[in-house]
Amino acid sequence: MRAPFGLILAFAVLVACDLAGKLFVHELGLPVPGTVIGILILLTGLVVLRRVPANLQRVGEFLLAHLNLFYIPAGVGVMAYVALLADDLWPIVAALFASTFLAMLAAAFAFSWTAKLQGREGEGE
Repeated sequence: MRAPFGLILAFAVLVACDLAGKLFVHELGLPVPGTVIGILILLTGLVVLRRVPANLQRVGEFLLAHLNLFYIPAGVGVMAYVALLADDLWPIVAALFASTFLAMLAAAFAFSWTAKLQGREGEGE
């Protein structure tokens, strides 16, 4: 009886951190997703504890092992709006390619800049 209660409590901690982050963002009007703030709250708690409780680790591993199930609602949403997406397919594809290219370009510049700051330019050659 004790093990299921610990797992439920660990899941409740994850949900509480998520809700606290969302409430924090809503009250302060921050332009950051509440879930990100919730993850930072959880991280702060784990740093203070200096360990990951066993039940929290088990719940986290279970959720990560079944992460693909969380994409089902998104897939259903895409299927529900397939006609709308078909009308704007080319702008969406262009935006995806452009944003991917810009993200790769930004990553390359960030890496190059970091290498210059650390004095390691040209070491990989």
